[in-house]
Amino acid sequence: MKKLLSAMALLVISISASATEIIRVYSPYSPGHSGTPALRRVLDEANSSQNVYKFLLEFRPGGQQLIAVRSMEPETGLAVIAPAYVEHIVSGKLDERDYRPVWALGDACWAVVTNKPLQGAKEFVVGGVGFGNAAHLTALLLGARHGFDVRYVVFKSNNDALVNMAGNNGVELVIDKYEAFEALQTKNPKMRMVAASCPSRLPQAPRVPTLKEMGLPAPYIFNIVIAHKDMPEARRRAISLILEQATQRVGAQEIFRLSAVQSPGLSGVSTEQFYQQSTQNVKSLQKRFQGQIESAAK
Repeated sequence: MKKLLSAMALLVISISASATEIIRVYSPYSPGHSGTPALRRVLDEANSSQNVYKFLLEFRPGGQQLIAVRSMEPETGLAVIAPAYVEHIVSGKLDERDYRPVWALGDACWAVVTNKPLQGAKEFVVGGVGFGNAAHLTALLLGARHGFDVRYVVFKSNNDALVNMAGNNGVELVIDKYEAFEALQTKNPKMRMVAASCPSRLPQAPRVPTLKEMGLPAPYIFNIVIAHKDMPEARRRAISLILEQATQRVGAQEIFRLSAVQSPGLSGVSTEQFYQQSTQNVKSLQKRFQGQIESAAK
């Protein structure tokens, strides 16, 4: 009887040791978001390449991305965020000291779209989704460079602001995905792309300069996967390696079609270093334009 019980105990231990661990990845976007297919492909590749972790994608939209961040389990959960788009980096319940970057999903290249000349204008009505985020900061940088004031109007999404512009309803500058601009340009021929947010020019618009070329230190708009600080470091590093290798096998340039550069994790720059540099840039610009941001939020 003792031998049987010992054998059963060993079997349970063996099964436990070899069981696949569930890692839930919470996305702040809807299933129809443009970045979701790429994320699914990487996670599917990660699942098929090893049996230590099983990655499950779940959607938690809303709350300026904070619902997704707060959903992740401390030791086994991940969340996708675009740090430059979090209106307040410190959320009150979970701030940047509570999580660690795991994997850079890739730079997103966004279009700076306007329907009137930048030169000579006294004011631009800018549409966006939150105060002090990447789009708002970029508009303020453009205003400082070209000498115009920014009147910021908040919408539910950047695409809503772009639709408003297409209908000639007052919005004059929007920063949104290149695909969204391309889809709406036929409705308002005056809409044009004047800059790209990525480090190098878009293949689809090679004549349009980047914000970097214009000398503007605008923050990158990118997605990154984070883990809670309580996730064991060995697990976090193992997951990071699995996801980066899966991205390489799938083909970063192919799945992030509009990215002008590879994911920072694949280009020799560590994910954590890239993340820290980007968030520090956002904080610095928020401090620089604090007065304008506070005025717009009143």
